Amino acid sequence: MRPTPGRNLDQQLPVSHQGEPADLQMPSLGRWLQRVREDRNFTREEAADRTHISKDYINKIDRGYVPGREMVLRLITGYDMSPMQARHTLELWQPPATLASVSELRERIDTPSRRRTLEQLDRTGVICVYTDPLWNVLSANKSFHRALPGLDQANSNVATWFFSRSNNTRGVTNVTLQWEQEALFHVAMLRGALGHYRASHRAVTLFDQLKRDRDFSRIWTSSIRVAYARQPNELAHLRDPETGDPYSISIDIAEVSDTRDIRVCYAYRESHADPL
Repeated sequence: MRPTPGRNLDQQLPVSHQGEPADLQMPSLGRWLQRVREDRNFTREEAADRTHISKDYINKIDRGYVPGREMVLRLITGYDMSPMQARHTLELWQPPATLASVSELRERIDTPSRRRTLEQLDRTGVICVYTDPLWNVLSANKSFHRALPGLDQANSNVATWFFSRSNNTRGVTNVTLQWEQEALFHVAMLRGALGHYRASHRAVTLFDQLKRDRDFSRIWTSSIRVAYARQPNELAHLRDPETGDPYSISIDIAEVSDTRDIRVCYAYRESHADPL
């Protein structure tokens, strides 16, 4: 099902990107397109020249009017969006996707074969975790929990663990050597997921919680990066919580082929490959 052109999805929602964390709003097509245009430093007149869309129509879209697909594709091209930004734009143009509950997804992923796989990966030192698109941990091996202490059933969301203001010492920084770099990646992944599932109560609740963190708010408002997976050779750099030794991991994130709304993440530990 595609959206009906002309439907004003953003009415009664002011276009606002700056200000206090409480002003942050869930992704929408109009807000996103205005954000990209402003990031490119295009006036509406310049955007009109690049997209062959009138500046009045661009203004209308910025304020929530949902155009046809052809217009969206013109904006993607004219604003020189990356493939991931283009995907995010089209997902915001389409109706939001539904998302199953965490308990349902955990039940769906909890099979004897997957439990055996997690145990086998543990024996070889490979970190493995199954999550939903909002980074709720569904199932993981012991290597995962050893690498990220504090991520347990009481706090089983990677994003809230990573952007936690309740712990002023930021326990996550004890195991993350390049916190800012990883924060940029986490926000980019969350931008895509929150946009895709923007009508989900779980997505709204997670965003309301995260936007109260000053660092999440800062990065959300200053970056327009979108990610759906880790880039090849994009290493993460961690510190062993038991020994204190630095190490690097290469990460592979993929969607589970036989079930919806579940991703699997494999992390392969190697010698530290980046200056301290």
